[in-house]
Amino acid sequence: MVRIAADISWLVGHTPLVDLGRLSPPGTRIVGKLEAWSPSGSNKDRAALGMIQHAAQNGFLKPGGTIVECSSGDLGLAVATIGRRLGYRVVLTMPDSVTPERRSLLTAIGAEIVTTSGDQGMRAAMARANELTRSTDGAYCLQAFTNRANARAHAETTAREIWEDTNGQVNAVVVPVGTGGTAAGCADFFAQHEVEVIAVQPANSAVLTGGSAAPHNSPGRGAGFIPDILSPSRLDEVLSVSDDDARTTNQRLMREESLLLGPASGAVACAAISLAERDEYAGKMIVAVLPDAAERNLDHWMQETL
Repeated sequence: MVRIAADISWLVGHTPLVDLGRLSPPGTRIVGKLEAWSPSGSNKDRAALGMIQHAAQNGFLKPGGTIVECSSGDLGLAVATIGRRLGYRVVLTMPDSVTPERRSLLTAIGAEIVTTSGDQGMRAAMARANELTRSTDGAYCLQAFTNRANARAHAETTAREIWEDTNGQVNAVVVPVGTGGTAAGCADFFAQHEVEVIAVQPANSAVLTGGSAAPHNSPGRGAGFIPDILSPSRLDEVLSVSDDDARTTNQRLMREESLLLGPASGAVACAAISLAERDEYAGKMIVAVLPDAAERNLDHWMQETL
């Protein structure tokens, strides 16, 4: 049988599951879903493809039109990777604190970058994206933080793949929260199957549990506000992970499991380990959605880990 993808968008999804045997406490099974195996290296490919397809199918985005989005990195790369291949102009707004590697990747693939003050976080980038959309003919802003197509993409792919690939044996799923799509989509899907969904947030920016937004050193997680598409009440639990603990777990992933993953993956894996150490999870399977790759975080995060 010939198996050749028509283009890179056909390669989104169906990422592998792998046992994290050296990180799992005795009697509990932690399984990692390796979203870094996706074309642009993160789980954001699913949201990007889902939102672009939804916009095109509903006439919001015309052939050859302009996609505008705000992103701190991984979503931007996913939108650029898929959007450019499908023939769209891509304009991305982001805080000026985004790493040089991420900016270089985005410009190399053909995206145009507009920066906003890093001190003002993602809200400033969102406002600038909306301004550009209004002033650009044929532009459509994906608005991942409010776009239900984002959550739907994860319900229909991420969550469904976990359920099917574990043959329904999964008991809990640990997810990152950036735009909120992965958490919202998994909560929607697993509510039908009595599987717990646990979200992970930065300890020093614990907005999902009523804390105040604050700077943190973990690209890809914690936008500093609760995304509109995510209702925290639909989550079974929210765990807070410090930058230091996430970094330490990244080191364990590399040295014990030979997995070179990014900071959000370290945070999710750390939360999964703490969950697995509880008595009530003895004999159960916990799937950790590991959302990002290591390479584009080397100067910002990984140098302290290596």
